[in-house]
Amino acid sequence: MAGLNRIRPGDVHAVVVGLENYPRAAEMSLRGAAANALRFARWLRDGGVPKQNITLLLSPLEESVPSITAEAEGAGLTWRSVTAAEDIREVFVHELTTVSGGILYVYWGGHGVLGRNGTGPLLFTPDACSVDLRCFGVEELREFLTRDDLSGFAQQVLFVDACAAFEEQYQLEHGTVLVPFPEPSRREVDQFLLYAARAGQEAEHDTAQGTGLFSRTVLDWLEEHAPDLRPDLPTLERDVRAWFEERYTSTGTLQTPMAYRYRALDGTQEFGATFARVDHAALLHVTGTFRTAFGEDEGSCQKYAGRIAKACGLAPTDVMDPVEWFARALLRTPRMMATFIEALTSDGRIETARAFIELTLVHGVPGLLSVQEHTDLYHLLVRWPRLSPATVNALTAAATPALGVQVTANGVLSPDELMKHIERLEEFPGGYRPAVKGFKVPAVVEFVQFLAIHAGPEQVPHALRIKLAQWGDRVAERLLVDSGELDRVREKAEEWDAVLQASRTSARVVVQIYPEGTQDSYTCVVWTDPGTGEFFRYGHADNGVPVTSERAMRLIDRAARSLTTDEGTTPVVEIVLQHDDLMDIPVHTWDGAPDEPPPALLGVEQQIALRCAPMTSPDREERRRTSLKRRWASRSLSQVVYLDESNAADDRQAYGTLSSERNASRAVVRSGRRIGTALVRAALFAGYPVVLWDSADSRAPTTADFAPLRPEGDVHELPERVQSYWARAQANGTRHPLRPALLLEDHDQRLPPALSLTRSSAPEEEASC
Repeated sequence: MAGLNRIRPGDVHAVVVGLENYPRAAEMSLRGAAANALRFARWLRDGGVPKQNITLLLSPLEESVPSITAEAEGAGLTWRSVTAAEDIREVFVHELTTVSGGILYVYWGGHGVLGRNGTGPLLFTPDACSVDLRCFGVEELREFLTRDDLSGFAQQVLFVDACAAFEEQYQLEHGTVLVPFPEPSRREVDQFLLYAARAGQEAEHDTAQGTGLFSRTVLDWLEEHAPDLRPDLPTLERDVRAWFEERYTSTGTLQTPMAYRYRALDGTQEFGATFARVDHAALLHVTGTFRTAFGEDEGSCQKYAGRIAKACGLAPTDVMDPVEWFARALLRTPRMMATFIEALTSDGRIETARAFIELTLVHGVPGLLSVQEHTDLYHLLVRWPRLSPATVNALTAAATPALGVQVTANGVLSPDELMKHIERLEEFPGGYRPAVKGFKVPAVVEFVQFLAIHAGPEQVPHALRIKLAQWGDRVAERLLVDSGELDRVREKAEEWDAVLQASRTSARVVVQIYPEGTQDSYTCVVWTDPGTGEFFRYGHADNGVPVTSERAMRLIDRAARSLTTDEGTTPVVEIVLQHDDLMDIPVHTWDGAPDEPPPALLGVEQQIALRCAPMTSPDREERRRTSLKRRWASRSLSQVVYLDESNAADDRQAYGTLSSERNASRAVVRSGRRIGTALVRAALFAGYPVVLWDSADSRAPTTADFAPLRPEGDVHELPERVQSYWARAQANGTRHPLRPALLLEDHDQRLPPALSLTRSSAPEEEASC
């Protein structure tokens, strides 16, 4: 949900809530919350949203009512006074079902807190008070908005300006009381939620100006960058987070706005993170380990809790039960458990550290690296030469071949992009090895050790490599990894790097394509080869499922970008097709999205070559491959066989012409499409590794049409020459009438081990034609 669809303002609806007056709890007054909500509604009105589409629910302080009323009238808005939870719940539960639209905005400004037992952030209702802290659950409200009885609203954007601090921080006399929403039948909805603070943080309020800092920053951005009501949501998130990070560079980040994006039916996300939930069993496990380790020594627990909370940017922990608070924080807060284990090992409490490492592995605690380890690694990578996606993916696949974690980027990776990749590897902490009575080397340490040894960037100072290796030593020691295990990782890295440097060839993307039989529907399986001859299944949701040509092209393009070298060299894209489909799948002309000018034609953007999948007849495939091997060995002779209508009296004549030229490696088909199909297949059966033909024209092209491609030149340069010709053809189709397709079968470069979509009955070992 990078940006919102183009939509008429009349199809936009909004529920806007601003709670600054809590009548039963005067101490909770939040001056300015109603004005912020009104400003958000005014942004919608200025963008053309009809006033009847905006439900403005306010609980203003008495002194704010005159100014709120005057401003609302000036903006053509009406507002309702809300004094109880039911006033707001009625709108979400009943009133939304009576309207329909394309986009739903929800804005909420008021008090909030982080609930217990995995309930996530809670929002106080206007009738909350010290003895009855009524509230709505953000997660419950978000999920309720995916209900299938709403008409439209397939895109939903939620902004919440409220605290997410722990309940324990406020030393409340009574716990919160959750006001429930019905459990709905759900549907798939794109949702974007930008929350003012992450778990454990307060949302700052400028009392003098009467505004939440988060609301002011978001509203400033929307008014400046999105007057058309179509904000670029990732950019909004980035800019808002940057504003807070810059503001607190001298004292540490006290407030970190968090974006959460959902695909609502199953709760999975396109990107981002959900509110951390704490499993009750995990909480019991951690608190039990605490009490076993520290016994009745509550002072030590308090000391560690304060020390670790400060390191992780949390507020002080003066609470009634420090063990339970600390246990929850360790399970929820990224890097907090790792920082705690780091402190335990530095204090010599090795057995206690071991117990908490086991908890990390069992419960998937967020952030395997401590705050200091993460910071130290970042500072080292800032000094490291910039790496291409191809290099990073090759290192990752070699270090952690079973994970399938890959990175895509345009050009070289910045230190921040590389750290995001490393943070993904943190999700794979390894495990316990009973044989050595120690823990496995986690994926992130394996990757960093491969990076330290990799000889690619020669300009890396030796001292910097040593520091990166020492970083790995420290993390491994803190995680109680056996030193012999780390040595074996380094030996593996040295062997891999030596082989890589000796055998490196051009990178390639291998795509197996099978038409689904319906219009513009294809199944693609995409593999990447970083130049080592090893194949790695490209990790993406569209890989291996039926998609349109547009999505297939985007999938291929992402995989190609992941292999772009440090010098900007792009890989060859090898399209593997069943021989019957060679003429019928126009991959050279696949376009990008029509609303993304200019459309990225795959033939222009990538070097493309077609390859044939193994034939279903093992005997015929063996004969073809024998000929292919012989002709490939003669490719330097540049002998070309031209085929046209004179060779097409019958299939035997064409096949005879091709077979009589025993050492020729190139065939150029100069005929219209109807006859050309038979000639291309004849060249295929004869085992020609290089075949050129016009993929679109019905007429017979001349020899001159193929001249710019120089089929007699270096075979390995043909994909690049075809790509260059395609670009010229797009610029001036009259001067360059050919639409070339290239069949290029390099006998030395094998195909993936299992061509699952080619309907081949050939044995698996024959799948390397």
